[in-house]
Amino acid sequence: MLRIGLGYDVHPFVENRKLILGGVEIYHTDGWGLAGHSDGDVFFHCIIDALLGMCSMGSIGEYFPETYEFKNINSGVLLKRTWDMINKKYKINLNNIDSVVISKSVKIIPIAENIKNNLSKILNLNPQKINLKGKSGNGLGVGGEDKGIEVYCTILGDVVELQNDS
Repeated sequence: MLRIGLGYDVHPFVENRKLILGGVEIYHTDGWGLAGHSDGDVFFHCIIDALLGMCSMGSIGEYFPETYEFKNINSGVLLKRTWDMINKKYKINLNNIDSVVISKSVKIIPIAENIKNNLSKILNLNPQKINLKGKSGNGLGVGGEDKGIEVYCTILGDVVELQNDS
């Protein structure tokens, strides 16, 4: 069955923290990183929520609560765990991923290919099926006012529930 997943996440900027986006560490001219219980990778969090939504499996917080186990964890690990969990329940053929990153100060074009490659490795997906756009926000919202980074994404995939032999 053809299904769509919608993901959204936003994280505020904080001082003295690494800035990670789609598994890529970025130098921010003001030294900012993103707040978060994990490593704050707002891009991977958005992808996780879209995948879970596509499979009607809830949201990221249900599987990775703000507990000691997930404190400062690499969000690539969370994405891989999510993908493995989904694949135990469903046979998935991802058709495409389309995403928008909104940030006034973080430019996406120079890092887009690295993000796409990181995502394609985790999901075992051809990078040509991944689209990534950067927007400035035109001075509006969290990203546009440079208070943090916002990410939206949609994922289209064929989802077939696996039969349980129990």
